[in-house]
Amino acid sequence: MEKYTKEIETERLILRKFKITDADDMFNNYCSHSVVTEFLTWQPHKSVEETKEYLKNIVLPEYDEDYTYRWAIVLKEINQVIGCIDVVKKNVVKQKVELGYVLGDGFWGKGIMPEAGKSVVSYLFEENFVRIQAIHDVDNPKSGRVMQKIGMTYEGTLRKYEKRSDGELRDCKMYAIIKE
Repeated sequence: MEKYTKEIETERLILRKFKITDADDMFNNYCSHSVVTEFLTWQPHKSVEETKEYLKNIVLPEYDEDYTYRWAIVLKEINQVIGCIDVVKKNVVKQKVELGYVLGDGFWGKGIMPEAGKSVVSYLFEENFVRIQAIHDVDNPKSGRVMQKIGMTYEGTLRKYEKRSDGELRDCKMYAIIKE
């Protein structure tokens, strides 16, 4: 039975569970790109083997856990995994989740992440979450624009909130959308 991470289809995208065979696409399209990981909590992958290990040891086992929501973003036009959108923090009792996302730099500025984000927000509201939030490094305003396009509202800046891959604690802007 497929639970939690159910396949979602949009006009240009298929959001689905990751498979071990996605490693090449992931590595080539985003995991190895330092410009993509600049504001994230992880370093670029050095080899496709590192991406396979990440899938095998972290991503795929999580699908067996309750309340795991992690989608590979597949661009239909090329049938490749070009990014990921997932719930990085959750509190089921308080009915809130925090989204995280990453997209290959070759696909930036095309409305792909807002398209994926809107469909995931709708799905999470159907799953009875009431608050969906996301954060971004204050030096990465493009991510904030994605949050706005998803329908989120800026709520404030959290000081020294997230540790970037270089080890530096960073201020982050918080956005959220509430199920009305």
